[in-house]
This record gives sequence, C-alpha cells and structure tokens, in this order.
Amino acid sequence: MQEKDLIKYIKGESDPKEKRIIINWIREDVNHQKRFNIIKAEYIASTLDESENVDIDTVYHRFSSKQTKKKRRRYYISAIASIIIPLMVWYTLTSFPDNDLIVDTTEFLRFDTKTVTTGHGDHKTVILPDGSSITLNADSSLKYPEEFDDDVRKVTLIGEAFFDIQRDESKPFIVQTEHLKVRVLGTSFNVKSYPKDEKIETTLVTGKVEVLQKEQITPIVLEPSERATFDKKKSDIKVDKVDSKNIVAWQEGKLIFDKTPLKQVVLDLNRKYNVEFVITSDSLLQYKYTGEFDNLELEEVLDLLKISSPINYKYLNNKIMLNSE
Repeated sequence: MQEKDLIKYIKGESDPKEKRIIINWIREDVNHQKRFNIIKAEYIASTLDESENVDIDTVYHRFSSKQTKKKRRRYYISAIASIIIPLMVWYTLTSFPDNDLIVDTTEFLRFDTKTVTTGHGDHKTVILPDGSSITLNADSSLKYPEEFDDDVRKVTLIGEAFFDIQRDESKPFIVQTEHLKVRVLGTSFNVKSYPKDEKIETTLVTGKVEVLQKEQITPIVLEPSERATFDKKKSDIKVDKVDSKNIVAWQEGKLIFDKTPLKQVVLDLNRKYNVEFVITSDSLLQYKYTGEFDNLELEEVLDLLKISSPINYKYLNNKIMLNSE
C-alpha cells in the first residue's frame, strides 16, 4: 500500500472504494496496522503547525524530506504516541478481553469519536449521526463515531442500553460487547453487558437481530420477545421467550425480576442506588427472586424484599448485609 494513499485516507479524502481497500488492507495483517498507526501519528504531528489547506503531495514530500524540521516532528510524534499507544493497549484489554478480534485501528485512532458514560442511578439518551436513538442505563458507557463510514454503523457498549435503530439496509448496525456482537439493519432491542455480571443478554423488542459469539460462524437470529443469554463461564448461548416490556422497564425507573438469582438482583440494585450489598447467607446465594420495584426509594426496596422473600437486612459500615430470616 502506498504511503500517499494512506495519507489521503487519513485526511478523509478517499472515495468509498478506496476506503474499503485500505480498511481491508489494515485488517489483513498486524504489521499493516502498525505501519498505519505510525503514518497516522506522523501525519498528525506534521500538521500541528500547518494550515488545513496543505495538499496531499505537499504532505507526502514533507514525510520524505530529511530537513531540520525532522527533530521537531519526532518530538510531536513521541508526544502523540505516548497518548495513543497506551490508549490502544487499554482499549484492547478492557473492551475485548480474551478476544482474538483484530481491532479496527481506524476506529479509535480517529479524534472524531465520542464516549458517553452514566453514573449510578443515571440514564442518558444519545442520538447517533444516522438518527438512531440509544438510551443508556446506569453505570454504562457507549463509544461511537461522529460520522459512520460507508459500510457499517458500529458502536461499542459496556453496560446496558436500549437501542432504537433507523433502518438502513446498505449499512448494518453493529453493537460490540465484551464477548458478543449484535448486528441489525433497523430495529429496537436491549443489550445488557456489564463486566461484573455472569451473563450478557440481548432482548429483541421489534424487528430482527443477529447475535454472534466469537467462536461461532453462524449467528443466532432472534424474533420479537426473544432473549439470547450468553453465559460467560460456560461460553454458550441460550434463547428463551420473555416479556420484552419487563426487560426494558428500567427506562421508566422500574426493576422487574423473574426468578432472578439474588446475586444479579443486588448488582442491579447497586447500579441504581449506589449502595453495596453483601450476601452473608449461603442459602441466599442460590435464591431466585421474583418481584417488581416501581420507582421506589431504597428503604422501600429493602422493606419489600423483607416482606416478599426470606431475606432480612441490616446496615453495617455503610453496606447492606443480606441474610436469611
């Protein structure tokens, strides 16, 4: 691949066909990725003190020259590399642990990507460049580009979100999570993928989605009101029928549980109320809770737990200790 063509792509001046060729070239070999990273860092450094109207040939010859500006350029490159390289390592380790996926370097080396996060008990709605709407649940993070490329609409999710995606058959929409990839054309669905949870859930509300595990070749196709649950320990996926309204009720401040392990219940309560729960009874570790908390205060939740289940509680060192009665 010619360096001149790569610089043209970095500047955003490649046509759709050229973009596809370059992206495929980057993905096919790790050495290609490394070369692209270096050229992009050099380009950014060389343009820090230039106007935006330098043409491709001028930039290309600047890279090739051995003039005295080389020292200053290397200084800029080192400074940029000190930021970009640790970011690349962090992104790969945290977003794709135990994953042999080759990350598209063009995605996180660009400076036109955005990250939206939520804290405990917080919700946020994001409108994407294509008009799609994403509502983030508490303690979640969404990474997306300011503009989608010509082939795909891709976002990365940590946590839980409800997606209402505009249909575009020419640009599939992809949600990348820790272990799964969800692919749609236009639909509404919920994805729950918290690092501390034992399972990842994808629930379809309308339309159709494909759920792909990294070891699989053929995706699982969901129909409305179906949920695909990926067990991280077992590394398998099960599909079941659910009431999708209950799954997405968190958008209205509700928490609805249906034979949910208590360990999962307290994780969800922690995200909503920002209080740490400790299960002190071995029997409760196997207990599955069914109930609904409709915009309740924490004290109301605890009282309802006590009334509707064999659970008692007490406060200790700013933690809520749960034990069996």
